[in-house]
Amino acid sequence: MKTTPTDGLVNVNRYTIYAMIPGLDTYVASKLDKKKFATIYTVIFMTAILAATVIVMYNMSFDPELTSEMNKTERADMVYEKFMPQIVAIILGSIVIHIPIYTYLVRKWAKEWNENISRGSKK
Repeated sequence: MKTTPTDGLVNVNRYTIYAMIPGLDTYVASKLDKKKFATIYTVIFMTAILAATVIVMYNMSFDPELTSEMNKTERADMVYEKFMPQIVAIILGSIVIHIPIYTYLVRKWAKEWNENISRGSKK
């Protein structure tokens, strides 16, 4: 579905709410003609999350409790017990960081959009 920028004024409050909902955040960015910037921001943010996950997994590979004598089930249980809380923390932490930043940007873009439309109609 290809979306084109909005022709008139936008509802800043509605777009702010949309920015907090995955999927609608991309829709809002395209309506405000900021899809390219939003895509770059999201790719950079997702890369940072992936890097944090890889670092956690790499550090766990040196855990002395994971001995080679353990069978696969014991190892899997041990990794699950240690790794899952860290992954949950990474995901929740990234959401806590991402949503306020992205919401601020969408709010700023919506206000700028409305100012540009208002200036254009006064001429």
